[in-house]
Amino acid sequence: MLNFRRYSTADHEDIWRIHLLVIAAAGVEPTHQHYHDIFHIHENYLDCGGDFFVGTGLNGVVLAMGGLKKLDEETAEIKRLRVHPDYQQRGFGQALLERLEERALELGFNHIYLDALTNQLGAKKMFMNNGYHHRGASVIDGFWINVYEKSLVPST
Repeated sequence: MLNFRRYSTADHEDIWRIHLLVIAAAGVEPTHQHYHDIFHIHENYLDCGGDFFVGTGLNGVVLAMGGLKKLDEETAEIKRLRVHPDYQQRGFGQALLERLEERALELGFNHIYLDALTNQLGAKKMFMNNGYHHRGASVIDGFWINVYEKSLVPST
């Protein structure tokens, strides 16, 4: 079971550790400049109309994280969706994705974008199973990524 709460600056070391473990498993250099937003959660997520969650286990240890970044009045981007490698394949990523989508609706967003490295096949499967549409591959800061999008409101 995973409990969600809003990020606090006291969580920084925990989310940085999880981030490093996850990106190392994906074959990415841990010091890459692309991840500067993790050092500025309040400025990049909380203070500008988005949100950022940590997921904790029963003992209060941070096991997962994920952000919702406002792109415009109707659109948000899910960023830094991470689950500690020792706790993957337990439904925690799914639960976090659902919580972020729920929060997006609460904040008035009706469209979500997200991306994942092309070698993150588990993430691709989860996104596709949750109604995200693959919109193509791209290169961002030297990383090959797949871009996905989803409408949170039913089409009429």
